[in-house]
Amino acid sequence: MTGGLDLDALRKAWRATAGDGAPLEPAAVGRAADRQFGDGELCARWAALPFTGGDTAARLHIARRSRGEHLLLLVAPDAEAWERPSGALPITLSDAYRAVVTGQRPPGSTRRGASPAHRGEEPSKPAATTAPGHLVLPADRSRPHLPPHAGSTVAFDWGPEPGRRTARLAEAEGVTPAAVLLAGFRALVRHYAGLDDGSLSVTFRELLHATSDPGSRPHRIEQADAVFVHRDPAHAALRLPGARVRSLPVHNGTAAADLTLVLQGTEPRTTGFLEYRTALFEAASARRLLEQLATLLAAATADPGTAIGELPLEEVRHRELALRASDGRTAEAAGTDAVHVSVRRHAGQDGAAVSFGGAGTGYGELTAHAARIAEALTAAGVSPGSPVAVRMEPGPRRIAVLLGVLEAGAHLAWFAPGVGGERHKSMLRDLRPACMVLDGGPQEDPLAGWYADEPGARLLDASRAVGTGADASGGTAATTGAPPDPSGLAYLAFTSGSTGRPKGIAQSHAALAQFAGWMGSRFAMGPGARVAQWVSPEHDPALAEVFATLVAGGTLCPVPERVRVNPDKLVPWLVKEGITHLQTVPSFARDLLGVINDSGADDRPHALSHLLLMGEALPGELVEGLRTALPRTRLINLYGPTETIAATWHEITGPTAGPVPIGHPLPGRQVVVVDEHDRVCPAGVTGELVVRSPYVTPGYLTVAGGPHHDALFRPVAGFVPDGDRWYRTGDLARLRFDGALEFRGRSDFQIKLFGNRVELTEIEAALARDPSVLECAVLPHANGQGLVTRLGVYVVPRGDPERDAREDVQAWRAHLRRQFGPLALPAVFTRLTSRLPRNAAGKVDRSRLAR
Repeated sequence: MTGGLDLDALRKAWRATAGDGAPLEPAAVGRAADRQFGDGELCARWAALPFTGGDTAARLHIARRSRGEHLLLLVAPDAEAWERPSGALPITLSDAYRAVVTGQRPPGSTRRGASPAHRGEEPSKPAATTAPGHLVLPADRSRPHLPPHAGSTVAFDWGPEPGRRTARLAEAEGVTPAAVLLAGFRALVRHYAGLDDGSLSVTFRELLHATSDPGSRPHRIEQADAVFVHRDPAHAALRLPGARVRSLPVHNGTAAADLTLVLQGTEPRTTGFLEYRTALFEAASARRLLEQLATLLAAATADPGTAIGELPLEEVRHRELALRASDGRTAEAAGTDAVHVSVRRHAGQDGAAVSFGGAGTGYGELTAHAARIAEALTAAGVSPGSPVAVRMEPGPRRIAVLLGVLEAGAHLAWFAPGVGGERHKSMLRDLRPACMVLDGGPQEDPLAGWYADEPGARLLDASRAVGTGADASGGTAATTGAPPDPSGLAYLAFTSGSTGRPKGIAQSHAALAQFAGWMGSRFAMGPGARVAQWVSPEHDPALAEVFATLVAGGTLCPVPERVRVNPDKLVPWLVKEGITHLQTVPSFARDLLGVINDSGADDRPHALSHLLLMGEALPGELVEGLRTALPRTRLINLYGPTETIAATWHEITGPTAGPVPIGHPLPGRQVVVVDEHDRVCPAGVTGELVVRSPYVTPGYLTVAGGPHHDALFRPVAGFVPDGDRWYRTGDLARLRFDGALEFRGRSDFQIKLFGNRVELTEIEAALARDPSVLECAVLPHANGQGLVTRLGVYVVPRGDPERDAREDVQAWRAHLRRQFGPLALPAVFTRLTSRLPRNAAGKVDRSRLAR
């Protein structure tokens, strides 16, 4: 303010406005310490001072900046304290000041003492959000363990044309321009929510007429922790007779919601700012949100009869760039020869192909053994194109058998040793292998013994085929037969089917060769690398790590079974073997991290140059722990269904505070996110992840009476057919504003709870952030009508297992309430005394929890 300002009159007016106890803070007047700050910084410092329970409803700060120039700041703790029956706080103060300087009695304070929130009362406010906001809004980071309050803003000025379009639509529809902006914000949040309840089918005009005029009160957006505020400068200006007043933009460094859209004007220009929680959003993301809102409003005001779901969020340039970035099929493909053909070329190479039990097997010896296995299979009647089951203990002979099956022209089905039961019997019945290869007789393996009695069963003892001692090292030359048809089958991998019956997924030589070549090259698995073969057989990542290593010319180190799933034994084994590469699932990596952190400096796996994480969502907290414990190790997040071997990858190169992206498409794959109508989702919007590739599985193992899977391979509408197959993963994802893909769970892990859509994996991730939780899983429980009425929460606690279970449960309930706000989660907690059950792939076996 410049010009005449009567400080005594201002004091009287302020007390009349805010109450006798309301503080006027003139202590800064003339204080030298405050002169070092600019106007904006000094106001921000004042505004950041907290209100406490004993404070009054508002504060007034004032400082003299120079002769005839003052800086003044009005602060209120909430909208209830700012808005008064006689008008906003600046208007009320202006009226009282005018009365004092003209010798009139100022109007009495309409509000005295603290605001309702600070008197322990509940202030009137819009209806609370009906779903946890962080499930909807495209945040860059996970919600912290403690509620975040720090905030910042991004201003927008969309120029005069949007204001004119908004005004025209408002006049035509009989609403205010602010209501149009509010309806646009609601539509944007509905896009992010990806609701399947028909709310995206209503037109913008219908949404507009269902939107009440916001006035000057905050309006909370349904389905998210988001707020819309209209601050009309004409209704909040400070007018003091004798002084010229210039408004300054001020932010106190906090945020009252995840996102708050503040509209300051629509004529002649549309202006305002977006306030965001810095714990959740980057400034660049906030700017992209505003760009999407502007794009949506431009389309909505041009044609308000358009359905919400049809309104674009991205300009054409963003859509074209995203589609180009989604397609990795133009990238140079690695590995064109079948993997066993490529491995043969290393037959004269020095160094071990396989290292196990303190002994090394060279490439020449390995390929010679593979040739003997191929000869034995052919002699046993195995014809090209037949399936061969391999069930052996870890070691070089098992690797030779894998190569030998391919050399014989057959395709692999790799079974884990030791395990059996009805699941594996079912797999063998469906597979009907031409032969089962063992390391010994069937009497030593119950599953093999059962299979031996099946009609037409053939078994091959690999130890007899290869020989032992001097006989084993003797010289059958590596096979040099014709290479296989690239489209021919290389292997079958079994995964859990939706019906409970294992599902056999076929994959071609071309697909295995391409991925193994890319993996081995990208992650430096060549000579000098020592790669742990950790993944359990039956799962295709096991084949990937085997052949990526051998094709690249590195050394494969099979992990002994007694060591493989025991982190206390695996960490010393990694150190002893000098392992450079390990592929595992994040949940097991967390166990390894605990052992590493408890180990001395000399007992840590310092040789580990690459840690590849796959199969599960990767939490940011785990990444930070691994980066601290293994600072020289490259951390890689791999994603992809068995049907495509893999689809995306992301290397973590810096601090990670939220969900780790699954990254960008692998060479040979196009990866897009689509909604339920096959529209490509804009950045920030969750949809189903779909892969197009020449390396999509040619199909599933045909089973009599089995389900049809044609819908999974249905092409995405709107894309020109080019001969490549599509696969609909059932996984949810969204494209981040930085161009990377982010995994958002599975569509079959989403449930409706009392009308609200809830992602079970999001609840698990939130609970896992509690320091007292080692691991957890959440299962839905439905009533007789199929409606989910409660959640079963299974928790493995960290620390003392003897502590009071009731206290643990109370603490976990409170933690979820803090994370999910007003959404009620009717949960029944079960505290487990042992680790969560897991399947052979290392993933949580939810079916065993439900028993």
